[in-house]
Amino acid sequence: MNAVSHLSSTATSNTCLAAALTAVGIQLAAKPFIRVVGDGISGERIIWFFDPQSQDCRFQTRELIAAWHDDAWHLANPEHPFAYIKCALKNRELLVDKVKQDVPLACVMRRGKIALIPLNAPPKVEDFFLRHL
Repeated sequence: MNAVSHLSSTATSNTCLAAALTAVGIQLAAKPFIRVVGDGISGERIIWFFDPQSQDCRFQTRELIAAWHDDAWHLANPEHPFAYIKCALKNRELLVDKVKQDVPLACVMRRGKIALIPLNAPPKVEDFFLRHL
C-alpha cells in the first residue's frame, strides 16, 4: 500500500489520472487536494481527493483508479470513455516529449525575407543562410 492509497482509496497523486476522473464526471471531494513535502519527497507532491463515484453513478472512482494502472483492462475495454481519455493523455505526453527533443528554429527576417535556422546549426550553415537574406 502506498502513502496515497493509505490516505484514501479515492485519491491520487497522478494529475493526469485526476484530470481523467473529472472528465468522466467524478467530482473532486470537499477538500480537493493537499500539498505534501518532506520525508523522501523531492519538491512537493499534490494529492487529489475524489467523491466515491460520478454524479450520475455510472463510474466508481476506485474501479477507475485501478483500471488506470491495468493495461489488461484497457485492452479489454478499448471503447470505454476512460480508455479513450487515458490514450489521449498518453499521446499528449508523447507529443510534448517529441517537441522537447527537437531543436528550435530561429526565425530571422531581413529585407522582407525569412530564414529558419536551427539553433544548433554550425556557424558555416548560419553564415550561409544569413548571406542570402
